[in-house]
Amino acid sequence: TSRSRGDKQTRKNSTEEEDTAPKMSTGITVNDDVITKFDNFKLKRLKGVGYITMVIEGDEVVLEKEYPKTMSIADFQKELEPDQPKYVVIDFDYTTTDGRPADKIILVSWIPDTAKIKQKMKYSGTKEAVKSALQGIAVNINATDHGECTEAEIIAACTRI
Repeated sequence: TSRSRGDKQTRKNSTEEEDTAPKMSTGITVNDDVITKFDNFKLKRLKGVGYITMVIEGDEVVLEKEYPKTMSIADFQKELEPDQPKYVVIDFDYTTTDGRPADKIILVSWIPDTAKIKQKMKYSGTKEAVKSALQGIAVNINATDHGECTEAEIIAACTRI
């Protein structure tokens, strides 16, 4: 019996030594810089930043760009290219149905219908890894066109929960 315990212990240790970065069936991981930036973003340490975009480069999700909180959703939508998927986190301020000011961190998976099939599959297959790496996302929105990530859609998603 001591031998079987030893085998179990060996298996446990080998599992603990494996890469712990969240990854999905695509094998794509979320870069540590993305996680650090997101943690600072959700804790409001990035003064004036309202949007952060992330893209897949090679075998990892990396930071693409930051946008100011003063930018409207309509203006930000112009930054979402019709053929380039990306992940977007938004620090979104809104008013609850009972009139209270509130804010939520939102993840938009921008995977447009017009993107190449291989890209759509890569981004769709990696979305869960992004969601699990970025702790503290309140709302997830899957958008395939600009109509699915308007301010009205985002407010509806925030007040539904």
